[in-house]
Amino acid sequence: MDIGWFRAGIVIVFFNAIVLGGLGILSGAISTAGAAPRQEPFYAGFGEIDLVKNHFLLVGDTQKTSAWEFWRERNEKERKRIIDEMARRNPAFIVHLGDLTARGSSRKHWEEFDDLNKELRDKRVPYFPILGNHEFYGDNGEALGHYFARLSHLQNRRWYSFTWKGVALILLDSNFANLSPEEIEEQENWYLTELERFEKDDRVDHVIVCCHEPPYTNSRAISPSEKSRRYFADPFVRFQKTSLFFSGHGHTYERFQMRDKFFIVTGGGGGPRHRIYIDPGKRRFEDLFSGPELRFFHFCEIEVHGTKLNYKVLRLEPDGTFTVVDPLRR
Repeated sequence: MDIGWFRAGIVIVFFNAIVLGGLGILSGAISTAGAAPRQEPFYAGFGEIDLVKNHFLLVGDTQKTSAWEFWRERNEKERKRIIDEMARRNPAFIVHLGDLTARGSSRKHWEEFDDLNKELRDKRVPYFPILGNHEFYGDNGEALGHYFARLSHLQNRRWYSFTWKGVALILLDSNFANLSPEEIEEQENWYLTELERFEKDDRVDHVIVCCHEPPYTNSRAISPSEKSRRYFADPFVRFQKTSLFFSGHGHTYERFQMRDKFFIVTGGGGGPRHRIYIDPGKRRFEDLFSGPELRFFHFCEIEVHGTKLNYKVLRLEPDGTFTVVDPLRR
């Protein structure tokens, strides 16, 4: 497993370290700023990935509805069912696409997150999130302190990559308003280097990229991120091994195709849902998934079979069961 990383604060230290468990070499840039002493529960990391398992899960936007958003739906029951089903499936690891909590600087909100995810921690399921916009709500220093204290395996990295069973995952920070021009350039250069490196690596069959703000969406609540498209999506389509691009932020499910690449918006983890444009005359992009303007709660699963990927969406039904929708093979 190769890991590249970028600083979350001011002081940068470059280092190389060997990761336990025979997964590979860890390298990159680390910051000591913003880290809080570990007092909260912490989540399993890279050294605890079960190499026997062949599937992992992705989920986005599990934050509860803010108290002041009195007009929006509250989905505590649905959120718990999503997390419980993910724990029941006992994956090799989980990727969270951002917005873990409603207010990143709130200790209370993080304690609620910990309570919700207790079974995943008890099972030592490795947890690999990226930063959403809600992670920056409130004081940024306090918010990042709560985040990194629980996720010590990230060691203050705001973006990073790793490989698993022939799949390279690149997890990016799309919070451009909270990045300096120098940081944006640093991430851009790092990202292009990772894409090129994985393209040349014979051990890598597929490259999956994740960020929070989607480059493409028909949401009525948010707009497509021009910077996510420019810095992340446009380079993505130029490489042969790039396969799936995941984002959250839009509390819905959408799937788009640019050239032969799929861009998936999967923000169905329990945040108040967004309606999307489905009228061909109003929507911005052609959605390959046919569904209503208000879509379902869900998470995604990827299985690795040799050099092939099986992708599917687990949709939460009104009776609490889950059904498979929108399956793909890559």
